[in-house]
Amino acid sequence: MPVSIGKKTVTSQSPLATLAGIKILEMGGNAFDAAIAVSAVLGVVLPSTSGIGGDGFMLAKSGGDFIAYNGSGWSPKAAREVTEKGVNSITIPGLVDMWSYIYDNYCTLSLEQILKPAISLAVNGFPVSRTLNSAIINARDVSEELKRKFGKKRFGDVVRLPSLGLMLKRIAKDPRDFYEGEIAQNLVEELNRLGGSFELSDFSEYTGEIVKPITSQYKDWEVYELPPNSQGITTLEMLKMIEMTGINKLPYNDLNRINNHVKIAISAYSDRDSYVADLRFSEFPAFLLSEDYLRKNVEREGIYNEKGKDTTFFAVGDGENNIGFIQSLFEPFGSGIMVNDIIFQNRGAGFTSGKNKLEPRKRPLHTLSIMYAENGKEELVIGCAAGHLRPQVHSQVLEYYVDYSMEIDEAVNAPRFVYYNGKVVAEKRLNIPATQVEYFSGAVGVVQAMKRKDNVYISVADSRSEGIALSL
Repeated sequence: MPVSIGKKTVTSQSPLATLAGIKILEMGGNAFDAAIAVSAVLGVVLPSTSGIGGDGFMLAKSGGDFIAYNGSGWSPKAAREVTEKGVNSITIPGLVDMWSYIYDNYCTLSLEQILKPAISLAVNGFPVSRTLNSAIINARDVSEELKRKFGKKRFGDVVRLPSLGLMLKRIAKDPRDFYEGEIAQNLVEELNRLGGSFELSDFSEYTGEIVKPITSQYKDWEVYELPPNSQGITTLEMLKMIEMTGINKLPYNDLNRINNHVKIAISAYSDRDSYVADLRFSEFPAFLLSEDYLRKNVEREGIYNEKGKDTTFFAVGDGENNIGFIQSLFEPFGSGIMVNDIIFQNRGAGFTSGKNKLEPRKRPLHTLSIMYAENGKEELVIGCAAGHLRPQVHSQVLEYYVDYSMEIDEAVNAPRFVYYNGKVVAEKRLNIPATQVEYFSGAVGVVQAMKRKDNVYISVADSRSEGIALSL
């Protein structure tokens, strides 16, 4: 079901992951229990998108308070260069650390219960989905181990990942073993055998970070995003310029609106690439959200009245806790390096120059972000698989909901466009002069969204994917 209504809900990019989350809620677990279960299953059945070799972020609201966690990894202490793929593109994975933080602070079930569905699927096998099938066919620069495991698999074939299942069983007993114990020692040895420059301390000294969401006003809505090194501030900057210029007084498919929307995106992305970096190495660029600065940007741009990245986002609500959760390997199959059925990310490719240059133990600019919006009556959680395009997708979904009076499922499924690599890419339904893609295309992002109003949830899985939403 692409849309579901109920008192408790889960929406994700995989039916198996959504079902695992719903079963945890049926067992009496809370949304945090369900979130780890969904996260773990996604890492098994969509291994090209995410997993314990990758990163994650969470933006949640519980008891009236926001909880934000940055589970992005840092570069090794001895790192001197980064590559787009391969062992030198790997940063320390942060997802398991985020599970550990969530479990220690918010969960009610045992970690063995929570990880049981993922362990079962890894050991007993799961069918290749269309999403995974596409990633396998288009995979490039991957290791021989990864080729042996996935290379000949196609849609509907069964994949088994027994070593990953064993790893998850050990993590269920102690998640920090992934960073400090025998697991970590083995991973360091194997990665260095492949040419890496990792030390055990790169893992053992790593922890994620509790962060404070950044926020700005969009009309009657307070909108929250994750702070740098996440690109969330780019979404807020776009929304402020969109409101400032009034371009949404035009029909959503008006060519003038779309052209000006693209100019706004170009301006915001330019700022992102210049100023967004690990805040342990640079200052927070608060001026990016000041009206004087943005007005100058608008005037300069003359605005008046990506190869695909692999990520997966999901949302869970249980009546007391609303959770947005995103995890990723960056590119499909990440670095292409697979060790003991663990596929490692290539987030090191996110380092560039200037404030975002490579330095020891530094986090790169991160494309992962989550939107949370509220207006006193309703709450929205919006996220997507879209890589660098995420700020454009987040803003368009919110604009459709707020400015064009669409319901949340309509806003998710409405036609989208994005500016990428110097051109506008648009779904055919928009009927505009642009590089056209299919009527419902993942090229403009795959969104999962959740709305809460009067203690009832509406959750949505984008029709551009195989995802489903289920509720109780």
